[in-house]
Amino acid sequence: MTMPASRTLMPGGGVARRPLHFIVVADCSGSMLGQRMQSLNLAVAEMLSHLAAWERDQLQAQVMVRVLAFATRPVWHVPEPVGVSELHWKPLQAIHPKAGSSEVGQTNMGPAFREVAAALGPDRLESRALRPAILLVTDGKPTDRAGEFEAGLASLMSFPAGRSSLRLAIAIGDNARSEYLDRFIGDPSIPVLLADNSDEVAERLVAVSIAVSRMSEEGADREALAKQILGPGSGQPPGAFDRETIV
Repeated sequence: MTMPASRTLMPGGGVARRPLHFIVVADCSGSMLGQRMQSLNLAVAEMLSHLAAWERDQLQAQVMVRVLAFATRPVWHVPEPVGVSELHWKPLQAIHPKAGSSEVGQTNMGPAFREVAAALGPDRLESRALRPAILLVTDGKPTDRAGEFEAGLASLMSFPAGRSSLRLAIAIGDNARSEYLDRFIGDPSIPVLLADNSDEVAERLVAVSIAVSRMSEEGADREALAKQILGPGSGQPPGAFDRETIV
């Protein structure tokens, strides 16, 4: 029996799974204090459980997770790629703004994008890796200084892995939906997912886990899956999900 060309035999005859790097970029600014952060932590744990179950049921991909918390400055919560089945989730913590200070607990996205860019830069991912997935979760608009959001996003897009990544965004609450999230996604056929309460946060994150897993499947029609799983978009640009691996 001949193995498909995209698979490699490991010693002993097993199939070597292809790494699927999934980076969660989580807003931990002061506005996330309380119920929103509690809901996010519960929802992330549920999403990871869903991805772990999917990973066990297939042979193609191994999901590797990292988590970046950001507020005024980004800090890696899970700094190195960890297999989703091996990750023991430790809750994120929102930043308590200091009294009289506007410099702590802000929503600065540009520096977070630069951190992700560094993680996906040249020679940082395996040659056989599937397209990475990046999930941005926020409850507000960016508070970056002029040009910082754009510079951070440009840094992410400067590497092949960043450009080819599946970028998804969840907006928690009415104030979070903005053109900035559309620009991060970079594809009008993929909508920003909206969540107004804790149940909806969990539902949106499970939808993300389904999208990440299904879009990694061999021969998947990624554009059709985006519309089916995430909802209708406002356009149909060609080739939105046409590159499975990083070349």
